[in-house]
Amino acid sequence: MGRNTFFMSAHAVRVLLVDDDEDDYIITRDLVSQIGNPPYRLDWIDNYDAALAALPRREHDICLLDYRLGERTGLELLRESQSFGGRPPMILLTGQGDHEIDLEAMKAGAADYLIKGQLDADKLERAIRYAIEGQGAKERLRRDRDLISRIMETSPVGIVVTDQAGKITFANRRAEDVLGLTKDAIAGRTCSVLDWRSTDLEGNPLVEQPSLLKQVLNSGQVAQDVRYTINRPNGRHFLLSTNATPLFDAANKIDGMVVTVEDITERLMLEAQLRQSQKMESVGQLAAGVAHDINNILTVIQGHAGLLLNITPPDSSSVRSLKQISAASERAASFVRQLLTFSRKQIFRSKILDLNTVLRNLGNMLPQMLGEDIALETRYQPNLPHIEADTGMIEQIVLNLAVNARDAMPQGGKLLIATSAAEIGTAHARQHPEARPGWFVCLTVTDTGCGMDHKVLQRLFEPFFTTKEVGKGTGLGLATIYGMVKQHQGWIEVQSEIGTGSTFKVYLPVANETRNAPAAPTVEPKPAQGGEETILVVEDETGLLELVRNVLQGYHYSVLAASSGVEALQVWNEHNGRVDLLLTDMIMPGGISGNDLAAKLRKDKPGLKVIYTSGYSSELMEKDSGSNDTTFLAKPYLPLQLAQAVRKCLDVVAESKRERAAVPADAVPAPSQALSTQPV
Repeated sequence: MGRNTFFMSAHAVRVLLVDDDEDDYIITRDLVSQIGNPPYRLDWIDNYDAALAALPRREHDICLLDYRLGERTGLELLRESQSFGGRPPMILLTGQGDHEIDLEAMKAGAADYLIKGQLDADKLERAIRYAIEGQGAKERLRRDRDLISRIMETSPVGIVVTDQAGKITFANRRAEDVLGLTKDAIAGRTCSVLDWRSTDLEGNPLVEQPSLLKQVLNSGQVAQDVRYTINRPNGRHFLLSTNATPLFDAANKIDGMVVTVEDITERLMLEAQLRQSQKMESVGQLAAGVAHDINNILTVIQGHAGLLLNITPPDSSSVRSLKQISAASERAASFVRQLLTFSRKQIFRSKILDLNTVLRNLGNMLPQMLGEDIALETRYQPNLPHIEADTGMIEQIVLNLAVNARDAMPQGGKLLIATSAAEIGTAHARQHPEARPGWFVCLTVTDTGCGMDHKVLQRLFEPFFTTKEVGKGTGLGLATIYGMVKQHQGWIEVQSEIGTGSTFKVYLPVANETRNAPAAPTVEPKPAQGGEETILVVEDETGLLELVRNVLQGYHYSVLAASSGVEALQVWNEHNGRVDLLLTDMIMPGGISGNDLAAKLRKDKPGLKVIYTSGYSSELMEKDSGSNDTTFLAKPYLPLQLAQAVRKCLDVVAESKRERAAVPADAVPAPSQALSTQPV
């Protein structure tokens, strides 16, 4: 055996001799001096107590221990020093070979035993070297085992070891927590991984089939991401993701396996909720796009119906049909508004509200709507924090939830409406992706109706999804609620089981009351009047563009028309910017939106009046609501509404001009006066 790194270094080997005979010390000293490289340094202690005190100090690499130490023995010293941490390897020196003593010395931890009379320098060097190398190997093995043990115990992944029958023989701390195991259960081998029920990737139980973990024990093939349903001792079931690798013995036979376990219950739930949230967002975008196109069409229908009604004699047989068309288009517009609410692109007018007050104002309406078979119970928390919300939307949320509960209780039942203040923590927020930590007002609506299963709950807020009979529901009620709550920066949580009823919890953020502003006074609209100004109309829907041009020309305006932002820029240049008002759709093809177009034209003509129109977005209106130069006109609109909006916007221009003309010339300081300063 070659020398290890210790002996290849220049480090002197520190040898402690414990022997009460000075002659033996001299002999040992002479032997050590003959060993050569590396250098050896010999220290001598001649009594038991001094040696016992020196060993814990870890000052030596090896200890040569005589068996006879006065009234005590080296064997006793071996035994007494066994508990010392870092004790050097010890070689027992005996006067003659005594097999019983040698065996006891090895049991007490001696690295070797040597007979003094047979000792020479080579034997002593070899014994010392082997003892030190063996001690180093044992220490490395101990450190490796300690490292493996610490890795196993601190691993974030659960690890279990089984025997050939699938019984768990070892589990690290994480596995114990995940599986609910106890040390006694592991020691008694009372738990088997073959009892776990397999599931699909979504956590749904599978029909009975051969255990994949049993196949690992039988075939020796590894298994990856095998999922199981486990029941903990407390009765709660959870989902487990496992990976299994077979264990082989010295004869290369399978005698068990190593299985990693991970509780994925919460992860799967969050993934499902995230997919649902993404799906709802996608559906919302689709609904908004559909609503935009439909609103364009409805504007044309309502506009032409209105124009025909204005020129048709009241006693004409066509009047009834025109009114029917107008009424039907208005119902369709209401239907589209629900889609816009779901997609969270409806106009939102918020103010500071007391939710309890809103609910009490609905107190007379709710019992009549629910009917005599449903008992209404209310529990409103006193001193409830205020919310910042749109009163009409909050009322619609409550009414839609009440109607939904009523329909779930055809044979009657009880409806509970409650309010409370709730502090949402991070743990709750992790389980509900739409939730977030903080203080919220919670509106709870609980019914004793038929309840819903898991599949229905997954699709509950999708537009057009309904469990009602054909003709008894549009599937937009809960979708509308979802959109309104999201528009209020809140979320909804639903709990329901078949036959036990349902609970809807609507969370709305507590208001920052310093942001509240007084509502603008309501102004009665004036009768529509025309004018002679020039209006640039930009609309990509051909039918709607033609309608708007006809309506405005009917009010004697000069109308320039364009079907895109690019074409509008060309028209502007052709007329040298002689335009008094821009009426433009917000979303148009060609890469130039209504907002972009207005910005370009205002660079050429600052203060240009702009009316934006859109079938689904009020975001721009909200952003520019403080500007007198900008107006928003939501589609669908009637010809009269169009004419009123145009005249009102232009009148602001005229009023500003009159105010400037009324200011005396001498009231405006000359530029030099305005910029002059007085010395201090």
